[in-house]
Amino acid sequence: MKDFNAFVSPEYPVLHSVLPPEEASEEVPDGFAALSLGLLVKGIPSFLATIPVAADDVDRVTESLESGDVRVAVVGMSVDGDEISDVTGASREPWQEPPVDLGGDEDASALPAAFLSLVCSDGRKIGVARIVARQGTASPEEVARFVLKQIAQGVQIPDLAQAG
Repeated sequence: MKDFNAFVSPEYPVLHSVLPPEEASEEVPDGFAALSLGLLVKGIPSFLATIPVAADDVDRVTESLESGDVRVAVVGMSVDGDEISDVTGASREPWQEPPVDLGGDEDASALPAAFLSLVCSDGRKIGVARIVARQGTASPEEVARFVLKQIAQGVQIPDLAQAG
């Protein structure tokens, strides 16, 4: 198994909001709440994603988020392009965004991707998003570094996912 390089940001204050299961959109599975996450980057709120969290875990996750600043961990990995569904369709939620177009050979089946997690000060890791390049000329590590640099500049993850 290949070792993956994780790239970690400096600490950021984190913003979060929970929409309970009964108020969450139809895209959030039953029994899950919608957790919206953002960072304060250079004093400006930067939206990351809205993710589903099991209703039973909401209190523990919000406690972790409230325990202090977070770091963004980004891991570059390859994903099978055939497993990515609806990359051209309109997204309804940030976690369903189409992949980023970084240029390259459209026939490649393995595409570089960046997997984002928040690392809370108490050690909890919260999976946030997967950004997949539409074409594979960049390495997964290059995509991960690119995404982390964009976050540090305050680029919103949904905007990054729609770039191209």
